Amino acid sequence: MTALLEAQGLTRSFGVSQGMFKARRTLHAVNGINLDIRKGEVLGIVGESGCGKSTLARMLLGLLPPTAGKIALDGQDIHTLGRKGMARRVQPVFQDPYSSLNPRRTIASIVSLPLEVHGIGTAAERRKKTLDILDKVGLPQRFADRYPRELSGGQRQRVAIARALVMNPEIVVCDEPTSALDVSVQSQILNLLMDLRRELGLTYVFISHNLAVVEHIATRVAVMYLGRVVELAETEALFKAPRHPYTKALLTSVLTPEPGAGIPETGLGLAFPDPLNPPPGCPFHPRCPERMAQCSTITPRFTEHGRDAVACHLHDPELRASTPRNVVTLNANTALKQKENS
Repeated sequence: MTALLEAQGLTRSFGVSQGMFKARRTLHAVNGINLDIRKGEVLGIVGESGCGKSTLARMLLGLLPPTAGKIALDGQDIHTLGRKGMARRVQPVFQDPYSSLNPRRTIASIVSLPLEVHGIGTAAERRKKTLDILDKVGLPQRFADRYPRELSGGQRQRVAIARALVMNPEIVVCDEPTSALDVSVQSQILNLLMDLRRELGLTYVFISHNLAVVEHIATRVAVMYLGRVVELAETEALFKAPRHPYTKALLTSVLTPEPGAGIPETGLGLAFPDPLNPPPGCPFHPRCPERMAQCSTITPRFTEHGRDAVACHLHDPELRASTPRNVVTLNANTALKQKENS
């Protein structure tokens, strides 16, 4: 099966000012990402804040041009489709339902706006299609002439989903669509997204900090760190047997409801990575409890296993075969103590 949406060598850099008398520095928000998304899949993208998830989402939507690399939709470069052509096939659902809806427009006007922009149908036809899609997302027709301020957070997010689906897109990019909602409402929105996927044959790119949400909805998961994808795997395999040390740390960080369990210890330390000053070699090696000597000098390559892949020297058979076992550090705490003693 060919990919519906494919990214090759995707990179996005930004110039960052350091002050009046200092030279601008380059921030690589997304750095050489390769992804392929097949029709009907749900690709979950996870990682710490600042790892490049939202920048990647904006590029997949065609809202932000890449510095390097390309994105293809059904084998066609998205830049040849134009902004309107891209919007017909790929639509977003943003994080905050309170700021993503125009407070001066009625719900019907908000949902039907894409149809107006693209000149689809008459006013009566647009009205009918708007009411139909509102019904699909669980909002009665009486909501059509209300304003966003009259709706709850969950209802507003249903409006945002209706607006995304009114154009009958193939792909929906969901950037933290439930993080601003109450926990009870989150489950309703997730179940709605899953029902719509089955009913309409949708493909999702789903970005979230919540690993439990990703495990629930995604079919494949991409783990990002400092602008790179470090592991890509089927959801069940990744949660059952993660291979990259960073993925293991993320899964370890999930809080458990068990009494007396306390706060989990990830072994990552308190310091966050600096995207303006990434370390040489593997970008994760300063925080990695399983790092080896070459991790500080050699950038790991993506080792593929079918459609799954991992960027880690521990899983590179060629490099691992030539590396003595005694160069592996014991653990993060031991490394930290050695640094303090020196």
